Amino acid sequence: MTFDLKWPARSDATLHLPAAGEVHLWRTDLDAGAEDFPGALSSAEQARARQFKAVEHRRRYVHARTWLRQILGRYLRITPGEVALEIDGNGKPFIGEATNSAKLHFNLSHSANFGLLAVMTGHKVGVDVQIESAKNDWPSIAARYFTVRELEHVRALPEKSQPAACVEIWTRKEAAGKALGIGLHSKTFSFSVGPAAWGKVRCDENLCVRSLPVEAPFAAAVACVQ
Repeated sequence: MTFDLKWPARSDATLHLPAAGEVHLWRTDLDAGAEDFPGALSSAEQARARQFKAVEHRRRYVHARTWLRQILGRYLRITPGEVALEIDGNGKPFIGEATNSAKLHFNLSHSANFGLLAVMTGHKVGVDVQIESAKNDWPSIAARYFTVRELEHVRALPEKSQPAACVEIWTRKEAAGKALGIGLHSKTFSFSVGPAAWGKVRCDENLCVRSLPVEAPFAAAVACVQ
């Protein structure tokens, strides 16, 4: 399938549901001041927030979950606290049927202070954002997890360009796995997804993945299932 991307403005007075074949994308700075929605987080989310020892990580988690609920609530015409978030058997959050008459699907990702959300109607969606880090041994990761075609692409690039290409491919694999609902699974390593230079890639007849235009040192991608 094909899909179109739209970045709605957070200030839009009226937030319409994504049209057929359209993915709405949202981003936020998790280090900026979050809007205050008293009672927005569930008891489980509050308990999770208390588990973070670092103040920075706890603040970013609370910001991300509050922001997610605020956006979903606007689509569903309910308050952030009324959004019934549940977890499936693979650990992927979804909106419970009781509050999801619009049949919304969403996926949230964050790296450092970059929060990224994808929302789609009627189709499963996955999104991922990663920051390029010298801590990761990208050549070893690529050799272990990339397909032959992806690995050939990376190794054909100048050495200084290889880490960024690896991050691009990794985000596309993550997004694909999230859309399929399986995460980083042997299946997601069995087909070629990227990098960004390949544009939109149809991994099979039901899954499509593409990179998103974000600034370095970040890379991001979105995928959807028909």
